[in-house]
Amino acid sequence: MLTDDTLKKLADNNIHAYGSRELLKFERQLSIYFEREYQRWHGNKKHPEEYGISSFEGEVADKTSDYESVEHYNNELRLYQAFLDPRFMAYTMADFGATDERPEIDGGLSLEQAQIKKFELIIQRADIRDGQKVLDLGCGFGGFIRYLLEKFPNIQLTGINPSTVQAQYIKDRSRNSNRLNIIDHYIDQIEHGIIADGYFDRVISIGVLEHISNLDALFEHIAPMLKTGGKCLHHIIVSRDTIPQFLSAEDTMMAEYFPGGHIWPYEEMRRHDRHLKFVDSWFINGMNYWKTLDEWHRNLWQSLDDIYPSHLAMKELDHWNRYFSLSKAMFIADKGRSYGNAHYLFEKR
Repeated sequence: MLTDDTLKKLADNNIHAYGSRELLKFERQLSIYFEREYQRWHGNKKHPEEYGISSFEGEVADKTSDYESVEHYNNELRLYQAFLDPRFMAYTMADFGATDERPEIDGGLSLEQAQIKKFELIIQRADIRDGQKVLDLGCGFGGFIRYLLEKFPNIQLTGINPSTVQAQYIKDRSRNSNRLNIIDHYIDQIEHGIIADGYFDRVISIGVLEHISNLDALFEHIAPMLKTGGKCLHHIIVSRDTIPQFLSAEDTMMAEYFPGGHIWPYEEMRRHDRHLKFVDSWFINGMNYWKTLDEWHRNLWQSLDDIYPSHLAMKELDHWNRYFSLSKAMFIADKGRSYGNAHYLFEKR
């Protein structure tokens, strides 16, 4: 536990502890702001092009800002180990059972159990089966990959991840697996022939499309990789309606944390059926991500004695503390009905 003197010094620098009165007040103020913004844009179904942003043009991702975003994932491993669940190190939403009809959290689930619940939902919706060849696009620390390896003894997995820290973490824990291949490049920088056409039965991405500027170009890269009858499922943060300032992170407070990021409106993905056939989509209530972030935030402060200041300077702690508070406020506003996650299922044409 941090000493009272350390906590006071942090508070004097406007860094307030998880659960403190000051931080809870700050988060309530943020959530009120986002609630007003969601009400302001409620029912807005305009396409992003009407606000000068297109998901059909440009590079797959802005490499300058995307490099900065990858650096977010290249933070020291010890930091992520301080707040993520230790088994999967999953750095995306966990499923705590909240729905738009019933936006309550299942308090009986641990963070690890809720991550497994999410993995199982993806497996079900993508119809992943043993013996298939599966690509995990932007595979993070490899939590979903490890879960699939444990669940399916004959599955063949490929992970793509430009983060050197995350890619090395997976490799270090999978040295004896002949069922896994990790490619540490961007998908649009993979040389022709490294992945054969028609190789994969399934392509999955979890928390990747927020970093993609040209969805059409990404899908053009994915389509040839799929076998005939192959399926693709994307798990992504979305807004229910079109919120102009969310279309580019540079226009929001999130620019500091995810340069070049985009929050696409829920309906946007349906428009991208030129290279892959759109099949179905599901909105996932944002209270699930609020609870996930709240667990991470709590874990960070509970582990702070081990990492501050040895692995985390005061400025960095302030950065992460504000990141969790801001992100939680975005998801909890409107009880998660306006800002959450979505699943999109596509098939090869």
